[in-house]
Amino acid sequence: MSQPPTPDPFKVDPQRPLWLSIPLFLLLLPVTTLGMVATLFAGLLTIPTYKRQTLATRDRRSRFVIRVLMATARFQIRVVDHNPSPSDHAQLYIAPHICMLEAMMLIWAKGHIRPMTAAFTKNLPVFGAFVDAADPIYVQRGKPKGTGEGDGKPRGVVEQLRESLETTDYRHLVFPEGTFTNGHTLITFKSGAFATGKPVTPIVFTYPEYVPFWNRSESGFGMQLFRMLARVRTPVTMEFLRTHHPTEEELADPRLYAANVRDSIAKHCKRPLSELTLRDSPNFRRDAR
Repeated sequence: MSQPPTPDPFKVDPQRPLWLSIPLFLLLLPVTTLGMVATLFAGLLTIPTYKRQTLATRDRRSRFVIRVLMATARFQIRVVDHNPSPSDHAQLYIAPHICMLEAMMLIWAKGHIRPMTAAFTKNLPVFGAFVDAADPIYVQRGKPKGTGEGDGKPRGVVEQLRESLETTDYRHLVFPEGTFTNGHTLITFKSGAFATGKPVTPIVFTYPEYVPFWNRSESGFGMQLFRMLARVRTPVTMEFLRTHHPTEEELADPRLYAANVRDSIAKHCKRPLSELTLRDSPNFRRDAR
């Protein structure tokens, strides 16, 4: 019997018709506006001095701002931790990437993080200011062949991540697929984060009602924001899987390390594996242009 085809990881699920979404968006607009004003006010008080604060202070301030933002976006976050205790978490978190707010969900739960993120995010209205305040490691797409370390990463990204892990107490977040997917499957993981040789704590985000996947060729930032805000709630479960400590074989072969972690995530969340990569993503092709 032939196997069913692997779901397209970049296909946008059918969306609610605008004639249903617009009235709800308008009905919720006063609450949304109040929340946005509160988030901006909290951000304006926090961002200018944020990078000069101690980690403990950053944890408190970032959690406060992001909790206001998540309440405004009406994301209802449920946290499940499969580790014996939070102290068993690694300094490096990795996760399949579905929604543009997932790094902020980790801040909501844990406090300050340093993400590795696409360079275009710093140019997004408002959102980009919050991302930049976290002092992320930016990844520039579309570098000519020979100027990077593979998979579209500028030279030195892995070294920057390794240095940050070894010289700071920051939590770090990497999305090893390198792009958004719709959560129906797992595409190939890039090996950069695993080349550091550090333990990783995988995170799985699950959306039982509405999947806020952003295919940038299908919709712009404004439409994606509208879709999220034209909802009474967006439930999401954030699961911290057991921390993976690399074996000697995985330390010697980062690609094996990445593949093994991807396999364990797939088994846990029952998502099929796809042989597609970052370069098959419409988002990557858009950035490369």
